[in-house]
Amino acid sequence: AHMANRLEKSGCEAASKTLWRRLVWRDLAYWQLHHWPRMPTQPIRRFYEEHEWREDAEALERWKRGRTGFPLVDAGMRELWHTGWMQQNARMCCALFLTEYLNVHWARGAEWFHETLFDADLAINSMMWQNAGKSGLDQWNFTVGPTAKSLDPSGDYVRRWVPELKRLPKPFLHAPWEATEAVLVEAGLSLGENYPHRISAVADVASAKNRNLQAVLKLREKAKRSGFVDENGYDLIKAPRGSCRGSNNGKVRVFTKPEYRRNGQKKTKGGQNQKRGKKRPKVGKETKVVLRQLSLEEALRMDH
Repeated sequence: AHMANRLEKSGCEAASKTLWRRLVWRDLAYWQLHHWPRMPTQPIRRFYEEHEWREDAEALERWKRGRTGFPLVDAGMRELWHTGWMQQNARMCCALFLTEYLNVHWARGAEWFHETLFDADLAINSMMWQNAGKSGLDQWNFTVGPTAKSLDPSGDYVRRWVPELKRLPKPFLHAPWEATEAVLVEAGLSLGENYPHRISAVADVASAKNRNLQAVLKLREKAKRSGFVDENGYDLIKAPRGSCRGSNNGKVRVFTKPEYRRNGQKKTKGGQNQKRGKKRPKVGKETKVVLRQLSLEEALRMDH
């Protein structure tokens, strides 16, 4: 708070909102690591330890090496491996692919990013992966699908980092499995040979995401019985001594995704809750928050 006040008085926010936000996020991460020193490996929302994560060493390795069969994810992971950096939107896409679609523990992703990022910061990396895994003080309240063409509308990002797909027509660039055999032959592409098939556990992305949702709802039912979900559906955590004010018997309410508070139901236009079906949600609607960030195309131009 002292740093934020000094920066505000010096006009930092007016000079650069981006710098202002980054500094505030940095200090928030350091504050969290101070009060939750086991944050790199243990969830801040302790009852999220009950999450039934999948153990899939092969899928995790394919994710690390950019061989998932989903071009946008593979492009991001290859950029990380070759440069030690990854564009922000791509980071979100890759992190959510691991946690929400593969349903692999967020700590596995945090470990890999900490090992490969040239500017790795234990506090910031841990905070962001906690949020991606829905167990931190915050929860990412958006979803970036692994075929979100809106993140790479020109296809330049995928073509650069997944060059084996560069001859593929743009309509199929982010989902090569949708191309006909003739189109694949013309592009010199053979799925399963010079580019991998999709990881089978995520071939049906809607079902994969729903499995993760059901795992979260299951653990929250247990947490509710233990007094860690309030009457409005918000998660409660035990706040370390001296970490905050206004706690209720040592418990503090933290942001919880509306979807979780509604027990997996989605809100309709008329305001009524509707149970989730198998229909795939629109990618554009899912990614509208992320698209306010620097686009992949802008990042490519900056890189040159």
